Amino acid sequence: MLLSLAVGIVSLVAVSLFIGGWSPIAIKEGKSASQALIIKWNGSLTEAAAGVVLGVNDGVFQKAGLSSRLEVGVDDGDAAEAVAASDRIIGHVSAMAFLRARAAGQPVVAIAGSYVANSIRLFALEATALQSPSDLVGKTLAYRSSSEVGFVVEALISRNAVQRSLVRVTDAVGTVQQLIAGAIDVLPGYLEVEGAELRRLKIPYRALDPGAFKIHIPGTVYIASTQMLARSSSSAEAFISALLTSWSRADLDPKRTAAIVATAIGRGARPEDTTIMLEQQRDLIRPFGARMAELDLARWQEFQKLLLQQRVISDPVDLRAAIDFSLVPDVYRRQSRSIQVD
Repeated sequence: MLLSLAVGIVSLVAVSLFIGGWSPIAIKEGKSASQALIIKWNGSLTEAAAGVVLGVNDGVFQKAGLSSRLEVGVDDGDAAEAVAASDRIIGHVSAMAFLRARAAGQPVVAIAGSYVANSIRLFALEATALQSPSDLVGKTLAYRSSSEVGFVVEALISRNAVQRSLVRVTDAVGTVQQLIAGAIDVLPGYLEVEGAELRRLKIPYRALDPGAFKIHIPGTVYIASTQMLARSSSSAEAFISALLTSWSRADLDPKRTAAIVATAIGRGARPEDTTIMLEQQRDLIRPFGARMAELDLARWQEFQKLLLQQRVISDPVDLRAAIDFSLVPDVYRRQSRSIQVD
């Protein structure tokens, strides 16, 4: 009786922490699961983390045999380094950061897609003409040339025969405030970051999708260490299975999901804005009829060609060794067999 009371008190405290505000230890599951796992995010949480947030909050990972904790990292590099150093961490990073890490010799493997399609967009105020890459001529942009955003913009310009010398670029991180103030004409950024902020501020805007102009590259991926997969692939498989289940739960009750995710995101996130982003990101999670989380070899091959052309990496990466293309399909097959048996 005393033990049950103690467990109940601990559970209430954990729920209170989650509702009261986000911290790296606020979303946590019990210790009863057999395999401990940390899910390391590559920066501040956004709606892209909805599947993981809901899965940990609702105990989906625990039911899959994982005692999971979601931690917020500093950036892509922080998440990749943490994964490379441990067989108990799954990281969330950009596709470019993953291939850079792999090309640099870090022992990391991509096991599943998060955003199968890339979420980078070029944002402009509603009154600004921005319908095609040619509209960038004469306009002022701000982005770090070494960043994923910079890579996509440069690829967009070069692949669409835009005269680069006629595009005014500041090699610095652009902000929504600069866009609103007119300091820049176009702000390259992410649908779930800069796009979300523009929505929050109720600023009418237009967005150019590089994917509509020959730039088809992967978005974000979940990575594990080679030692985790060498020891056993069960943790990675359980993670993917729970992630797919969690996203299915998210779609069943969008309002509840939005409320939970907005609380986790913090920073003034509102459930109504989160609901909009959850709807918009469906095309990123399941683009062109693709199955959620699957890693497409052709898309990755095209992406690597771009990285080599832009000299982001100097030598090709063996994609079949760096990416486990079989894990997600295997999980789908097992889930299908389970449904048939039931």
